[in-house]
Amino acid sequence: MDYFSNDRVNEGDRRDTAFQLVNALREVVSISRKLNQPISYEQTLDLVEDLNPDIYKSMTVLLDRKNESDWVKYYKELAEAQSTPENEINPVDLIEKDLKELNSIALNKGNKRFLKKRIRDYKSAIEFFQPRKISEHKILARDTYIAERKDLNLNGKIYEREEFIDYKLDSNNVLRLRLLHPDNAENIIGADLIYEHLDTKNGRIRFLHMQYKTWDNKSLNFKAGSLNAQIEKMDRNLCKAGYCNNDKGKKTISGFRLPYCCAFLRPTSKLQSSNSKMVSTGLHVPICEVKKIMETEKSLNKKNVSGKNVSYKIFDELFNARMIGSRWLTYEEHTNFYKERNLLDIDNIIRLHAQEIII
Repeated sequence: MDYFSNDRVNEGDRRDTAFQLVNALREVVSISRKLNQPISYEQTLDLVEDLNPDIYKSMTVLLDRKNESDWVKYYKELAEAQSTPENEINPVDLIEKDLKELNSIALNKGNKRFLKKRIRDYKSAIEFFQPRKISEHKILARDTYIAERKDLNLNGKIYEREEFIDYKLDSNNVLRLRLLHPDNAENIIGADLIYEHLDTKNGRIRFLHMQYKTWDNKSLNFKAGSLNAQIEKMDRNLCKAGYCNNDKGKKTISGFRLPYCCAFLRPTSKLQSSNSKMVSTGLHVPICEVKKIMETEKSLNKKNVSGKNVSYKIFDELFNARMIGSRWLTYEEHTNFYKERNLLDIDNIIRLHAQEIII
């Protein structure tokens, strides 16, 4: 029995962790595809099915409701208004009719920015009405060839059991995803994300780590559960260990670049029930700033993180522009970093490990 279907664990805790994991995976796709807007939660759940079909089945029970966009609501009302006792109108038929017309208008036109956005909106609305299943259209093209390529020179095995799925990105880079799930379901305390850029040409790696925590009413008590211990662990192993320093071992920055910050706390919203709409805040708070707040405050909230956090839109762009994240490490430094610090211990964390392999 996996964690999400374990009825010995409080359902609210399981739902919160499921939502943390979904948000982490959405963030992974947003970073790797350089998207201005995250993919939908439904598309994200499709990827969970790819990574672990059993977890997908149990998670979708906890996250039952699909989010209704304004277009879904519009076509629902339109179908209801046009329906008669003798003839019930299907919202999907109305959307497909308008989509077909819009596609013909947009064909061979130069400036199609807003037309394309409307087309995406219509397709997402159609997806809402479909039963949950693995999508026929993949957000990421799955590609297993890289697992057998020898010229990537990916030395340094940091997992005893290498289980991953590779996806081909539009940039011809490859996104390698691992979902690490502890066996002891009763003791799971949250979700964690590691995102890495692997430069295969120069044999170097850079990373960032994010700890996802659920906050209640936009407040996160530092003494709640294991939060304090997790913050201390990230601070000790990343910040104080010097991974926010530059190549010369200094925190001072030369050139146009933000600090080499690679450890972040990522508050996510609490879902009250399986029917709750999936909407989450997009705050990324550097662990060093969290530590400063802990010195004078009992909890983290929107007021005391104001001016000290990065929104999801800016965060993804900054990491891809190499303005935040660790300095470049050699393969040997990278492997030793994990082995010496036991950061891949998954006794109580569901971990999503993403590696964007730059070909």
